[in-house]
Amino acid sequence: MNFKSILVLFAFLSLTSCKNYLPILAKKEIELKMKGDYDSYLALEYLVFSSKLEKIKDNKSANHFAKKALKISQGKEYIPENPLKWNSDKEQLEELILTQKRLEDVLNTPHLKFQLPIQLAHLSYLYDCWVSKESKPIFRANDMASCRVTFQKLLDEIEVYIVDMKKDKIPKVTSIEPEFFRFEILFDLNSALLNDKANTEMIKIIEYLKTLKGNYNILLAGNADRTGNDLSNQNLALNRARIVQSYLIKNGVPENLIELRAYGEDFPDIITSDGTKSQINRSVGIYILKGKGDLKSYPLPLLENLLYREQVKNARKEKGLSN
Repeated sequence: MNFKSILVLFAFLSLTSCKNYLPILAKKEIELKMKGDYDSYLALEYLVFSSKLEKIKDNKSANHFAKKALKISQGKEYIPENPLKWNSDKEQLEELILTQKRLEDVLNTPHLKFQLPIQLAHLSYLYDCWVSKESKPIFRANDMASCRVTFQKLLDEIEVYIVDMKKDKIPKVTSIEPEFFRFEILFDLNSALLNDKANTEMIKIIEYLKTLKGNYNILLAGNADRTGNDLSNQNLALNRARIVQSYLIKNGVPENLIELRAYGEDFPDIITSDGTKSQINRSVGIYILKGKGDLKSYPLPLLENLLYREQVKNARKEKGLSN
């Protein structure tokens, strides 16, 4: 290699080694803010730190952290600064090394970078700030070592969060089966009026409600057979539920305890072909839920299933069979 080539190579290496990374990092600021993950938040921390270092003419350190930020933003793993390379105070070395181990444990906690990206990014930056700038004897006093003091407080808080996160927070819940009772009122063809038999049944229901102690809720589910079209059956089912509701209210049941649902021909007791007359399907199911439960969380198929299970249980009990 001749002398001219050596000079060109030397000039190239000099330019490469003196490359200023801070302007490159600054151009990525908006992109980093939009990403919103641990790596981008950490790169933004270094951007602010590097800018401050440049203002106090510490260009070497400013360039170091700007370059580190660019690498992290490109997917390179964060590595805490080495106290030995920064000639840290010997009295702080043991504390720095032990604290770095705690930092690494926190950063390796599964999913934590997704849960606390901003906090972990700030924690990582604060450690590097401590090592690079505040690990000198002059910064031993707490009022001087803001990075070290803030880092230690934040590290303690995150460690407490991790311990709390690992605790079983799901309370032990005793499963209590809801207590339902079901009555049924049948209607004449194309009618929403209570006939004599229905009136007799309603009297029994009112007498039963008077025996209840404590809270209860009532669901009225109106139904129709398949003799009409869908729309007329829906309206007929709703009118049947309303006539039962009116009867209950007139006999002292608070209106706010009653919920109406109209199912038309969608939930028949007996499945029939279209146009078939079936009084058992022309009904209002009266579901009574004891206690403070909310009927809104129970769809009709679930209600029917719960009641069916209870009926089977009672039938087996009456026959002396074990459940």
